Amino acid sequence: MPIKKTTLLILFVLFFAGVNFSPGQETAGSKEVLTLKKLSEKISYAENGDKIKLTLNSITRERYSSSVIKSFSNKSNKALSKKYDDFGDLTSKDNNLLTLSPKSKYSLKNVISNPLPTPEKYVPWESTKHFGWAVFDELFFNIAFPWALARFGRDWDSPGQGERWPFIGWQSIWSNLNNGWNYDGDNFQTNYFAHPFGGSLFFNSGRSNGYNFWESGAFALAGSFIWEHFMETNQPAINDWVNTGLNGAAFGEILYRLSTMVTDNTARGSHRVWTEIAGGLFNPVRLFQRLVTGEVSRVFPNPEWRKPDYFNLNLDAGTQVFTNDSSDVKELEGMFEMNIVYGTPFEHKRTTPFSHFAFNFGIGTTSPTVQNMHAIGSLVSFQISDKKTAKHSLETTLNYDYINNVALIYGNAAFVEKLNSEYILNNKDLRLRTNLGLRIIPMAATSDDYFLDSTDGRNYDMGQALGASAGFGLYKDGWSILEVAYAMDYLWTQSEPAFSEHLVQWGEARFQLPLKEYFVFGLSFGFYKRNSYYHYPDGFIIDPNTGQPKATPDVGFQSPLIRAYFKTRIF
Repeated sequence: MPIKKTTLLILFVLFFAGVNFSPGQETAGSKEVLTLKKLSEKISYAENGDKIKLTLNSITRERYSSSVIKSFSNKSNKALSKKYDDFGDLTSKDNNLLTLSPKSKYSLKNVISNPLPTPEKYVPWESTKHFGWAVFDELFFNIAFPWALARFGRDWDSPGQGERWPFIGWQSIWSNLNNGWNYDGDNFQTNYFAHPFGGSLFFNSGRSNGYNFWESGAFALAGSFIWEHFMETNQPAINDWVNTGLNGAAFGEILYRLSTMVTDNTARGSHRVWTEIAGGLFNPVRLFQRLVTGEVSRVFPNPEWRKPDYFNLNLDAGTQVFTNDSSDVKELEGMFEMNIVYGTPFEHKRTTPFSHFAFNFGIGTTSPTVQNMHAIGSLVSFQISDKKTAKHSLETTLNYDYINNVALIYGNAAFVEKLNSEYILNNKDLRLRTNLGLRIIPMAATSDDYFLDSTDGRNYDMGQALGASAGFGLYKDGWSILEVAYAMDYLWTQSEPAFSEHLVQWGEARFQLPLKEYFVFGLSFGFYKRNSYYHYPDGFIIDPNTGQPKATPDVGFQSPLIRAYFKTRIF
């Protein structure tokens, strides 16, 4: 899916314009000072003055003459609830105050003990569950509308349109329900980039209507199930269901929290408009729901969790060199990355999903444009040791990895069980953090050197995998001085033809030199490595050039990676 670089720039600008970490306040000069004189006149001239209810609260000493201060000195800072039969003390010889008119006296005397009823507290839409709206968003906004756009928005009779998958009917639905799951032939960007984004829309059909993370995950899985069985003529794809459900939940919760953070319910005017637009770019389903419920213009308190205890957004730009996996030619390109850390990075006790997450998004100057995207969201964390200089915890995370460059194609949805440790090395905030992880991967994909789906273009294998990860880092003053990370996954191919296994590894060591509090220079040394083991029967793969059977030996490939970059902290 091509993405224009200007689109990403506009997104960044709107994000920065939308975030306001200081709540808006009205200035003292923005309100008219209301004296007793003006109050008396307004009540006297009002047509329904005898119905006006008035309560005086917290008399301000500086605003009244000495006679008024004397009368109310014992009642300052308390709501007046007593019936006053004698209003003589309210009369001042000071020309700045007038004696209250008879109509005003009558109103004050009879209703001052009956204050205005407290208005009902507004209940935000997302604080209660709305099943009907959630189903509507799921079926219309995320299923019916995209299907109609595909079915009637293209000229399917023109050449090169491919399979007529939106031409569904009772026969295709019955066939899909009876034939069961399969692996599809879509290209890598569609399966591992477009489907997770579509899953985020399904997920937020629930999340934007009051459902929690786990319940909204069910909406993502249900929406994908309906699409696969009822909205396409193709056989249902198990890889689509897993990627849309799991990666859609990870991607969707990140977008939901970022949308909530940049949207300010207490803002007014143009600032409110920009925050709503920024929030809508992150989460279109949530913006739609706020429009139909009127919350885009209503002023009410923000949720308590809107601003995390810790938030770090940084951008880096630089160059990188790695080796092409098909030509062994070293390639130089520009690289731009956005990194977000939301929530305290090393909280040892956590039960709210994605109250901490890390997100990385990278684009390059060569094709493909979107080259990497990684999400790590904490599901639950339990502390197992808490000492002054050392802390240890067990954590479960939901991970989404997307790597698509000339050196490696790899994507997955993974659950990771990690042992986290943190050591305080001195009293100058120098910390060492380590982690060891076991990766359980319901769906992964990487390149196949011999297979090519001639219909849809799939040139990679899919299946389940197991893996491991490890890392450590030195941190000071909010920056990582040194970071080392390594991960490996072993994939058993389940998609047809299932005659291969793959060992995928990648690692990186980063050195960063802080130049300013908000600016660092960095060097990165890493590698991508893939070992593929093939068991194709003799004659299974035919050479398209000669028409003869092609040998399928095992393939091993490794590409070093070198990066130099500058990084700046935005928040």
